[in-house]
Amino acid sequence: MPISLNLLAEAKAEEDLRRRDPVKRAIWAALALIVMVLLWSGLLWFRTMGEQKVLDGMEETLASQSGNYKQLLANEKEMAAINQKLGDLERISTNRFLWGSVLNALQQSVVNDVQLLGFHGEQSYQVTGDAKTVLNDQGRVVSRASSGYTTQRISLDWNASDSSATPGDQVQKYKDALSKSALFSRLLDKNSEITLKNLSPPSIDSESGKTIVMFSLECRLPDKLMK
Repeated sequence: MPISLNLLAEAKAEEDLRRRDPVKRAIWAALALIVMVLLWSGLLWFRTMGEQKVLDGMEETLASQSGNYKQLLANEKEMAAINQKLGDLERISTNRFLWGSVLNALQQSVVNDVQLLGFHGEQSYQVTGDAKTVLNDQGRVVSRASSGYTTQRISLDWNASDSSATPGDQVQKYKDALSKSALFSRLLDKNSEITLKNLSPPSIDSESGKTIVMFSLECRLPDKLMK
């Protein structure tokens, strides 16, 4: 019976042994794992870049909206100041001093030989305090209040001449006539009155040739508060 010999059996056995080498299999497994990790990392990187673009867009939009929001708050504060000024103007308009009544009182306060040469009135307002703007936690205006008030000040000046037989005698009579008029008797109090400001020496009037005395009266009405 013939005997068959496989001369490559030993080489084949060694090759099979190398193929079944656990170290080699571990190396291949590690390489595969590394490749998977690299692929996963690349995928995450692309996803991160996409999310970063979205985040950048949202931050840009937020910054734009934040600027608009700040402008809105500034506009609301400016509107509060304008409303306060409008309120002050309305208050002043409602409680305004009627100069026509003063001119009417001057026409009715007539004394013989006294001529009114000039009249000057000055009216001013002083605003104390301002509007308070109350904001909520988000910085929006929720209420407005005013703790201030307006003070009205009025001063009056008269320039006149006395051409009576005894120049200067009619000065007091003219002052009394003004003080007792319906308007000034109502406006003046014990702390304010019409007073003599200037009294000139007697002189000759170039037009009439009479001896005259020039005099000036002044008065400051009581301050009026308009809240």
